[in-house]
Amino acid sequence: MKPQTQTTALLLLLAVLLSCTKEEANQFDTPEFAQYACQIIPKGEVQAASPRRPSSVSQPGSLLGIELTESGLYVLTQLLPGEDKPQYTSGRYSVKGNYSATGRLYTLSGYGTLEFDEGGTSEVSVSVKPVDGPAQTILATIRKATQSSQMYRSWNVDKTRVTVKGWTTASADFEGCNFHEIAEFLIRNSHKAPGDVPEGYGLRSVTFTGTHSVIFIYTDDTLDMGEFSLSGDSISYRWNNDTMGFTFLTDEAKVEFLDGKCLLRVDADIQHSTTSGSVTFVLSPIE
Repeated sequence: MKPQTQTTALLLLLAVLLSCTKEEANQFDTPEFAQYACQIIPKGEVQAASPRRPSSVSQPGSLLGIELTESGLYVLTQLLPGEDKPQYTSGRYSVKGNYSATGRLYTLSGYGTLEFDEGGTSEVSVSVKPVDGPAQTILATIRKATQSSQMYRSWNVDKTRVTVKGWTTASADFEGCNFHEIAEFLIRNSHKAPGDVPEGYGLRSVTFTGTHSVIFIYTDDTLDMGEFSLSGDSISYRWNNDTMGFTFLTDEAKVEFLDGKCLLRVDADIQHSTTSGSVTFVLSPIE
């Protein structure tokens, strides 16, 4: 083969390899709301009007922030009167659901609307119009993603693989993530687990955002929220308070993308126990 022909062949092969690598590295379409995703952090005291606050609380709480995610989920966080800890986990205190964005107007299902001014800086004026309270114009800091990643989206939990080691070693795959079934599996294999987990209770979805928020939504519509950092295939995360998450899981996870799925593997380390292991969530993107 002539040198020029060899060079042409090598360039063509390189182009094919680069094309395959790019295709494998970007397995997912850009989430629909990626351009609108941000954190809205009010400045000063702002009243929150939430239709989901408990009936025993007559006064609305303070609005601490609204997270608009790449996949069209929003999470509202507020502090109720007399409380000293923000409410994240209970659906009664946090509003979540899909939002639509048209220009500067955001319609948040079940809550109301947000309308931004024309300001182009990270600090803007926002008109907040809850469905069950007076409209307010607030000054807020807007945080947006500084980089992109395949992780930044909402994921359904398709399957869960649990592996335990200790008195016995066992592993099993579960459809979705049903905590009742997992607890029964652990007990059958001589490992400690709560015996009062309600049937059907489990983890429904996981969301990672470009503003480094992580959100776990459960089958009873409660949620846990925290922060994470991503470095290569490693994730470090921490919850916003100590009532969230799972005490037996470490705060490190490994990520792998395979055949249109995201595999999220977290090691388990139960204190004061001989049991250890891992939990792998098989996740599919929520379109």
